[in-house]
Amino acid sequence: MSKHVDHAAFLSEATRIRPPSSIRSLFPAELIPGMVSFLAGKPNDTTFPLQEISLTFKPAAVGGSEPDGKPVSLSIGGDDLVAALQYGPTAGNAKLVKWLTDFVSEQHRKPIIAKGSELDGKDGQSAWSLSVGNGSQDLLGKAFEAVLDAGDTALVEEPAYSGILPQIFMLKATAWPVGSDAEGLYPKQLRSTLEGWTTNPRTASLKFPKIVYTTPTGANPSGTTASEQRKREILQVIREFNILLFEDDPYYYLSFVGLGEDTPQTRKRSLSYWALEEENRTEWGTGRVVRFDSMSKIMSAGLRIGFATGPCAVIDAIFGHTAVSNLQPAGPTQAIALALLQHWGRDGFLQHADKVATFYQHRRDNFEAAVTRILGAGSKEGTGKQIAAWVRPVAGMFLWLKLRLPPTAESPEGDSFALISEKARANLVLALPGASFIPGNGTSCYVRTSFSLVPEDQIELGLRRLRQTVEQAWEEAGLQIP
Repeated sequence: MSKHVDHAAFLSEATRIRPPSSIRSLFPAELIPGMVSFLAGKPNDTTFPLQEISLTFKPAAVGGSEPDGKPVSLSIGGDDLVAALQYGPTAGNAKLVKWLTDFVSEQHRKPIIAKGSELDGKDGQSAWSLSVGNGSQDLLGKAFEAVLDAGDTALVEEPAYSGILPQIFMLKATAWPVGSDAEGLYPKQLRSTLEGWTTNPRTASLKFPKIVYTTPTGANPSGTTASEQRKREILQVIREFNILLFEDDPYYYLSFVGLGEDTPQTRKRSLSYWALEEENRTEWGTGRVVRFDSMSKIMSAGLRIGFATGPCAVIDAIFGHTAVSNLQPAGPTQAIALALLQHWGRDGFLQHADKVATFYQHRRDNFEAAVTRILGAGSKEGTGKQIAAWVRPVAGMFLWLKLRLPPTAESPEGDSFALISEKARANLVLALPGASFIPGNGTSCYVRTSFSLVPEDQIELGLRRLRQTVEQAWEEAGLQIP
């Protein structure tokens, strides 16, 4: 296998034929010293009504209080505010892009390699770049569009994050499921799926897959987390079959592993797929992984700040899409994120992330304990029978429950869809039925529960209502829970 990855071969027709923005493609020329520009229809910044944006920390936040206990305040003004309120670079605020590029390079042990530099292509290395987006969902949609044509195939771990399934569907591509286990995406099934693609009657008529999509840390919905060894096994399959891997990792900094055992700056986090590409790069090359990060779970969901890193061809395609659709990520929210990151620095950000992770670890412990008491083995509720099983999440904010349901003619393990979307709702408890996360809307006995926001004094009440719903289903089927 050549260590060179021909990224052009992966790009969709829409990417190849999309004309560049006639205005935005010339923006860099405005920075040439002495240039007189009649180029852009930018509003004059003297007409902007804001003089300053002031941010005040919660006193208990990392870096949030002065020595006298008063909350810290930050202000965004001057040229930084003008940049935030004006049309800006397609890739994102230049200072924010620089901060994030340096940060991810360090965190994932990935040397910064510019396109066309002397290191690009040397010893299996490939240039990469970073794009800020309006949340990672925005970037994922643009990345799928960058590589998928109508009739193409994307492999997705099952269960898959429900937000990406409509994106693939709307491109008229096929999302083909690959099974998972307690560590997420299962390498043996991934290999067998690809090896038998042209001979399996179910896949022989489909195009050979271009990409694999996975959420390796605290996966939504399953809560599973892949070990480094698991990632190496998956990456090896990716390399052998020369396809791309989309690594959607919004819960990477919400891992509970090692919390409290070391400082936030030194505790060992699992190496990402993007980092692991550096291993054996002289043999296999790099540039097969596109990584997606998000500030939504760490800083604020409403800021809508996500960032994608990966081979320049794919990131350039995202730039091209942004330039002719929403032009750029929102400026004020980028300025707020940048002000926080500059105030914290790398160490402060990691400290804040660990504080958030500790919060969710505590909620996981309390939620899982209640699930064990009410739905698990030895429960004294209702019939006393165990009606749910699960894999304990070590990251994120979800518990993926396999419900013990009465069998049906279509599904020996039962189907949670009507049970959860109708009967549980009538019993005043809400969760997401497993079918929401199955490509092709297949049946599922699973249900996704989230422990992130539910008031702790309502957890047991909600779980008792869930148990009541399941036991009612058995009664209506005229059967007893085994």
